[in-house]
Amino acid sequence: MAIDRLSWNGLVRGLRSDTATGPTIVQTHHQSSAGGSGTFLASDSTGAKWWVKPLNNKQKPRVVVSEAIVAGVGHILGAPVCETAIVTLPPDVAGFEFRPGSTLVPGLAHACRNVDDANEVKKLLHREDDDNRRRHAGVFALYDWCWGSDGQWLYSATADNELFSHDHGHYFPGEINWTKESLEQNVDEPHHLPGSTDGIDDHEVARLAGQLRKVTVSDLVEVLSQIPASWPVSDEELETVGWFLQYRSGPVADRLGTI
Repeated sequence: MAIDRLSWNGLVRGLRSDTATGPTIVQTHHQSSAGGSGTFLASDSTGAKWWVKPLNNKQKPRVVVSEAIVAGVGHILGAPVCETAIVTLPPDVAGFEFRPGSTLVPGLAHACRNVDDANEVKKLLHREDDDNRRRHAGVFALYDWCWGSDGQWLYSATADNELFSHDHGHYFPGEINWTKESLEQNVDEPHHLPGSTDGIDDHEVARLAGQLRKVTVSDLVEVLSQIPASWPVSDEELETVGWFLQYRSGPVADRLGTI
């Protein structure tokens, strides 16, 4: 059943704040040599390591918005996304040169928990390792639902190549330049992840389809309302994202049944 866009008007309004959902970064380590955004490795006060993508990254501020949304709804779905958080960058770490000529400023940033001994690959591999037959199913579901692009996956070399989906900054129609209009224009379009589905776990496909059909407006509002108020996206734009995801959930569930 088609979902009326107007039904989302005002659902996010007034709910956002600038409160971090995750820890404070206390130490920066080193730059990443991969990717275009300038993500860097850092630690919080417990010693846990995070890959941090700041608001003044080398792509666009908007990518952190997409990162946070896709990770949030990925957890709702039970897809194999990395643990993520919105972390605080205090004045103590300001000035760190995360890419040549680009330095940190205090504020809130998106962060992805470090995966030990991870290899980043832009292909779905190792389907027979770990429980990746199940985890790959989640990748296909998330990619169609959130209109994936620039797909990137981590494989933990010391955990039998366990797969994690990460770096979702280019998801949604229009990628880093997505707009309300690009979401509205593409909401009915299938967006399959290219590649073979041979060996995918059928039971996990059925579970994912069922979970998509159970996603509620409240589930989506909870994720969207955690986007910091100071980040470069309006409440109306986030409401359009919520509508886009709710609208697509049923059709994506139906398409999963064909893989």
